[in-house]
Amino acid sequence: IIFSLATEAVFRCDYKYSPVAKGWFKHYVIPATWGEARIRCTLQGAKLASPLNFDIETEMINIIRNFITSGTEIFTGLSANISRGNFYSIEGVPLAEIGSPWAVNEPNNVGNNENCITFNAYGEIADRSCDEPRPYICFRSGKVETEANECGTIDSEYQWDRRSNSCYKLHTVSRTFADAHFACSAEGGHLAIIKSDVEATVLKELYAKYPPEKIVGPYDKNYIMVGFHSWADSSDWRTIHGETLKEAGYSKFAPGEPNNASTGEFCGSISRSGLFNDLRCEIPTPFICEKKPDYPPVCSQSKNQYNFREKS
Repeated sequence: IIFSLATEAVFRCDYKYSPVAKGWFKHYVIPATWGEARIRCTLQGAKLASPLNFDIETEMINIIRNFITSGTEIFTGLSANISRGNFYSIEGVPLAEIGSPWAVNEPNNVGNNENCITFNAYGEIADRSCDEPRPYICFRSGKVETEANECGTIDSEYQWDRRSNSCYKLHTVSRTFADAHFACSAEGGHLAIIKSDVEATVLKELYAKYPPEKIVGPYDKNYIMVGFHSWADSSDWRTIHGETLKEAGYSKFAPGEPNNASTGEFCGSISRSGLFNDLRCEIPTPFICEKKPDYPPVCSQSKNQYNFREKS
């Protein structure tokens, strides 16, 4: 099903639409560093929110007061991570054009290490360390015209395969196993779990569309990470959903694998032949994400809005 924007825009249902700010918001109460927050929002097709105008600022204040502890400061997309002292939003808007006032005794650049801007329930900003985890809000402008494809996402790189009734995306930018897991989760999926010979063929065929020259970085391009690992040694391989490989439905390793060749090869991959291999979790590697066509679901603007309670 293709959801057309000719009548009304749609986006992930875990985002709420604001007709006032004309955009989609999602708040995260679990604190993250500024870098983690930025990446998560980006992977979801959004941006780390900044109070770019009065309407967005108002909605950010409402979200903090209703869903986040009022005394909490949240990260904004404003940072000076490119050059010290020069603060810009993710969209490239300079701090000088942001109307939010500074909190008392701010900015103070404690330790000469406060390169990110926070925002509080009173609409005030402060400079803070980018590495101190905080809640945050992701924002996607409603002006961005997109369609949700048959995979239920605006990300056109996800493609549905009828044989497995799942959608897949091969990430050509290599990440560690943990960061690959993060990326797939942020996109609404998970590292691909092979559950049958048929699904192994599906991933093998997808991988064949990406010869080494299409994969970024100086890493081994003949393996891609998928969703299985071993917690402590190479004797108990399980999917990221806790099943043994046999329980999941596919457990075919390449000849001589797993061999823990470089010691510490506790994460799973497949070769271009579609057979399993073990590799080191901390070495960046291309990877495949999998998601169901109906998760996360998509919602229209009018049917998916914040309902704020009045608070003094």
